Amino acid sequence: MKKILFIFSLLFLLFFTTACDNKAYILFNKYPFTKDTMTSTTNVFKPGDKIYYLITTPKPVETNKILVQVYKLGSNERLGYELVWGKMVKIRNEQVYYYTDYFTLNQTGAYLMRAYTKDYPTKMLTANNFYIRD
Repeated sequence: MKKILFIFSLLFLLFFTTACDNKAYILFNKYPFTKDTMTSTTNVFKPGDKIYYLITTPKPVETNKILVQVYKLGSNERLGYELVWGKMVKIRNEQVYYYTDYFTLNQTGAYLMRAYTKDYPTKMLTANNFYIRD
């Protein structure tokens, strides 16, 4: 009887403590995203490098539009952050769960990329930091 009660309580505990991970992510890479380059991501780049990014979404974006913004975080002249790059992108029908592209920045520092959907423009979909160093 104790074994059955123990197994039942263990299954009950496992059922309520495990959950699906329904988060969106941003990944960075020095090379375009393919099956081979998905495992070699990085968030440190040199000035002038192409910064490839991949934004994944757990469910399709209904409006098919994502706002991508890059902020430069704190510098000697300015504390806080400054918007340095932004783009409104339209997601194609065959890419409803992800979007990938690249951009280039030349100034060293710490940066933050944020993504918003037009479905919920006040709620941030995801964010990730990257760095540009000499």
